[in-house]
Amino acid sequence: MSQVQGRFPPIVRHPTGARQRTQGRLFDFVFAGLAPSISIMIFSPLDVVKSRIQSSGAESKSKSQSAMRTISNIIRQEGVSGVYRGLGISIMREASLNVLRLGLYDPLMSVAHEGYRDMASASETGLPPLYKRIAVGSLCGVIGSMASNPMELVKCRLQCAGESATSSHMYQYKGAGDAMRSIVRTEGFGGLWNGAKVFAIRNAVGSAANLSTFSALKAYLVRRFDEDSIKVDVAAGVGSGFVTTCVMCPLDMMKTRIQNQPVCPVTREGQMYRNAADAFWKIGRLEGVSSFYRGFSSLFIRTGPHYVATFTIYGILKRWVNDPAEY
Repeated sequence: MSQVQGRFPPIVRHPTGARQRTQGRLFDFVFAGLAPSISIMIFSPLDVVKSRIQSSGAESKSKSQSAMRTISNIIRQEGVSGVYRGLGISIMREASLNVLRLGLYDPLMSVAHEGYRDMASASETGLPPLYKRIAVGSLCGVIGSMASNPMELVKCRLQCAGESATSSHMYQYKGAGDAMRSIVRTEGFGGLWNGAKVFAIRNAVGSAANLSTFSALKAYLVRRFDEDSIKVDVAAGVGSGFVTTCVMCPLDMMKTRIQNQPVCPVTREGQMYRNAADAFWKIGRLEGVSSFYRGFSSLFIRTGPHYVATFTIYGILKRWVNDPAEY
């Protein structure tokens, strides 16, 4: 018997803990893409309203640009389907952005900060210092933005068009597929990354604020209530949503303008803004500094509930995988 056993190499079994951590990370990526995709199905109308308000130029300053008036005009002139314009590409945008932006945060932070496991356990292992949370959050935002920019571009152009839209320029695409083909045909394949720089800056700043604030609030609340629960995710999501909106609104507004502007078919450059710096200068000079926060309320109404839903769904799914008996 011993001779027979000696002919075969010993079976190496992976530690259960290591296998569980690997499976957990894979589930994290899936849930990071799934949670915001579900959320945007609910809050897509607010995203359309935000885009419409931000894309309105200086000539619309005297007009009422409230979120309620905007959504009322859309429904009256375009029907209920108007507030769900670009929903399909919005779902793809959320999935492609957050599978990396949110999904990479814990793995990268565990590399940057020894002993870190995830946001929920930060109250036990110690919250990483602010500079690490900002650095990792920014990196995740940039990586996610590079992957999702084509979907963001198409979403922006579809949402800014419509019978009730007041933007000075609108792209008349039949849908997301037609938009992709048209952009590649007229602007080249690289045209799909139109506005990628300002989108990356937007997400670097936004993700740094969003993920660092949420992780800090969640660690505090888990320690305060001695539980990782839905109410913890909701409270941390609201706080992170407000902070994110404050720092991201000017960049989000410039991104909308840059991506929705007409592009010269010869030079393939924007005809209104050359880059983010040019957009910042022109918008500030022609429309005033306050215009950078145009659509702030609609952005917060959109991002606040969206982040709450995203982080809550993400937390529920993660807890369900870790302890199915609780659900």
